[in-house]
Amino acid sequence: MVTVELKNLRFNAFHGIHEEEKILGNEYVVSAMVRFQENTDVIVHVNDTVNYAAIYEIINRRMCIPTSLLETVAMETGSEIHQRFPQIQSVSLSITKMHPPIEGMQGSAVVSWSKQF
Repeated sequence: MVTVELKNLRFNAFHGIHEEEKILGNEYVVSAMVRFQENTDVIVHVNDTVNYAAIYEIINRRMCIPTSLLETVAMETGSEIHQRFPQIQSVSLSITKMHPPIEGMQGSAVVSWSKQF
């Protein structure tokens, strides 16, 4: 089993249910992990693995689409990753909103989603 991870990807995006989030945006940190069974004794070609640059592009593209709920972003992103790489047996995504608009709150809000295929 091979695990490919992207950690602490930073984005400025416009997700959220509040109008000011759609205007001002927020800082987000995304991490992704996929697992797949290798088909060879030693992986030596990019075609034999899950290309993490392609995963980054999927995440980057999806983070540019303003969405009310981070759950939606995570689930749609994970489904698109699996669609692009059907050999993936599991995908996990974590999206952290660094500055949630909650009065008096110090800290961040995180939505995580995992699925096995």
